[in-house]
Amino acid sequence: MTMKQWLKSAVIGSFAFALAACGTGDETTGGTGENGDAGEETEEEASVTEYELTFTMDVEETDEGLKTVLTIQNETDEEKRIDFATSQKYDVIVKDEDGDALYQFSEGQMFTQALVSETVEAGGEYVMEDIWETDEDLSGRTFEVEAMLNIFSVDNEEIDKSVFTLNKTAQF
Repeated sequence: MTMKQWLKSAVIGSFAFALAACGTGDETTGGTGENGDAGEETEEEASVTEYELTFTMDVEETDEGLKTVLTIQNETDEEKRIDFATSQKYDVIVKDEDGDALYQFSEGQMFTQALVSETVEAGGEYVMEDIWETDEDLSGRTFEVEAMLNIFSVDNEEIDKSVFTLNKTAQF
């Protein structure tokens, strides 16, 4: 094998490995919080507090479709460093009344396998938004929305990422 052939094989092999490692991300689904629940289910806002961070989810109908707003609020007087296991910081799944998934943020996407860090200032918040773009009329419909954060560690302390999972029933 010539050097050129070897180099070409190495590049192709590395690229194939990188693609396989990225995946389409569904490793954040499921799980329960410390108290055995998977977050609170409310009509207004779902939330869970762990590691001095409060994770909330709000769902609303917009002109574009169903908007999910995910907020991480730092409840302390010191900044908090949040490390995400991949470039996929969260996932959102929207299900109909029968439990059938209508939308999943990560479906068909690829994410880098790289540690991504965000700093949340003392008393501050970090907000992420996702929109399920749909032309469907959502009026009179009920959806079950599940949101999961893909947090690997908080302030360099590895955590159980399943604690940052919320479920909410959204009625329009």
